[in-house]
Amino acid sequence: MKTVKSIYLFLLGVLFLSSCAAPTYLAPDIKYLVNKASFSVQNMDQKGKIEPQSLTTHYDGFDVRYKIDNTFVVSFEIVNTTNKSLIIDKSKSYVLYNGYSRDLFKDVRSSRSTTFNNVQDAINNVQTSDASVIMSIPPYSKWELPLGESNVKNIEKFPDFIQQHGTYPIQSYDNPEPVEFVIPYTFDYALGKWDTSRNRVYVSQIKVENQDARVSKTPSLYSVNSYKFGKVILPKNEVDKINEINIKTWKSHRHKVNARHIVLGIITIPTISIPLIMGAQNEKCNNEHRPYIYNSDGTTCGVYNKKNNYKAQY
Repeated sequence: MKTVKSIYLFLLGVLFLSSCAAPTYLAPDIKYLVNKASFSVQNMDQKGKIEPQSLTTHYDGFDVRYKIDNTFVVSFEIVNTTNKSLIIDKSKSYVLYNGYSRDLFKDVRSSRSTTFNNVQDAINNVQTSDASVIMSIPPYSKWELPLGESNVKNIEKFPDFIQQHGTYPIQSYDNPEPVEFVIPYTFDYALGKWDTSRNRVYVSQIKVENQDARVSKTPSLYSVNSYKFGKVILPKNEVDKINEINIKTWKSHRHKVNARHIVLGIITIPTISIPLIMGAQNEKCNNEHRPYIYNSDGTTCGVYNKKNNYKAQY
């Protein structure tokens, strides 16, 4: 009985010794070079006062607040701060993308709808004539551009990615796609005197810095007037060194496992089943404990496999 127990413990010890834990591999310390860009407003009509942080232009009697959504569609809200109705000519309102104009409102001459906000019992007031299509914003009220009735589109082009750390001011004419709104307006109920609100929304500054957190390769909005995008900072020689060390660690691990299994297999060959179990464990180790091979951007091209020549890919 004692002999059987000793054999049983011996076999358990052999199985324990034949098992293996995955070696510890190195991984790249990935950092990101980030471009944080801020939008601003440029007043083109010389009659408004800019508040860059809120993308607002203040006029005598009303404010125009520009908004940017997550798809980079630029729209606006008008706040009438007077006790008179603010009148806008919809037929002569335009939006410009990098200088190319399009009607701000679509199907404007057949339109009979607009959107009033924060006004109790507001009455739609759109009038059509051969010369113009006008709408009015009631006193002390807000009106937001209805996207479904407009021709605004998303910004598609942004300033190029900057590689060097620092803060860079950007002029509106250096933007690949500034957005400009041209809106005729008046407080004159006789429609005899008109002015034009003309403001340009553009990227005014780019700050370049490092960060540890993952960041998208494409621009994404992260505040009401800012977006960011980035690239991985990872020297190729550092990645090559990590891959080289991990491959050496893997080969050393496999040599030790194979040597241990050969010795234990010879010792336990009379049991027949133990060498078979060790063979299965060896195959599992071979398949599951391989290191990842890293690309120069920190991504992986798969696990190390000499047959697939992963080493040549990094």
